[in-house]
Amino acid sequence: MSKKKRVTLTDLFNDLTFNNIYNKYKLMALNRFEWVNLPDGIKSKHIEQYLFEEGKAVFFKDPNMSFMCLRTNAGGHRNVYGEPLTWWAKGFQYNKEYKADDVVVIDNNPLRLPTHDFVMMYAYKIAEAERTMDVNMKANKTPFIFTCDDKDVWSFKQIFEKVDGNVPAIYCDKGLNLDSINVLQTGVKFLCNEIRDHINGVESELLTFLGFNNVNVDKKERLITDEAESNDELIGAFLDLQYHSRLIARDQIRELFGLPDIDVVIRGECKHESEVTPNDV
Repeated sequence: MSKKKRVTLTDLFNDLTFNNIYNKYKLMALNRFEWVNLPDGIKSKHIEQYLFEEGKAVFFKDPNMSFMCLRTNAGGHRNVYGEPLTWWAKGFQYNKEYKADDVVVIDNNPLRLPTHDFVMMYAYKIAEAERTMDVNMKANKTPFIFTCDDKDVWSFKQIFEKVDGNVPAIYCDKGLNLDSINVLQTGVKFLCNEIRDHINGVESELLTFLGFNNVNVDKKERLITDEAESNDELIGAFLDLQYHSRLIARDQIRELFGLPDIDVVIRGECKHESEVTPNDV
């Protein structure tokens, strides 16, 4: 029987770093769009949660429970274009199949891809770089190796535990044989600035996909006008793709269910980046 792997402090910080980074960008992604004037019982955050995690949601009217919007999977039968003829609505203790003509499928984007996959990939890259930076910082804290007599090894371990703990003054026994100490330089280089630039670049790719303006002031001043405008256009294009899919569903819901007041809007830092308005669709 194999022994259970012992969880180390490093393991905990690896997981904590990734989870914090992932959740930060997930919160940003979930806050881009808001559904307004929804029927009672349907919340905007639930719709966006389904789109983030699964790339689609289904809006329908249950004969016994009025309007609902839940997670969905396509049924098994399809038409000649490969489009599902039925959709399953899935909720807590709820699983029912509906004809495609009786529901509206809300897409996260034209490919029905979940935002989760993108955030997961970029969060992993950023977390790896963050932990690499932590290791580099640690190596620069003690950029040397000591050799000493065997009887003094424990004493030096205690000294470096205090160094690692940022103790301002370290005391040792006067019997410690300092003449036996040899110091070897590891030659470690401080790479945190380069790693931070790498992190900024990866983050910029993710924020561009999510539709957030992500060019900091210093960088923007170095960009020529054409480069700055091209960056803004790319940010707007990605946001519009995702907004347009929601607007299509909004119009279908209005028409199919006679709910003219339902709308979806861009909010937060994304709002000024997109030129698409509800009247454009």
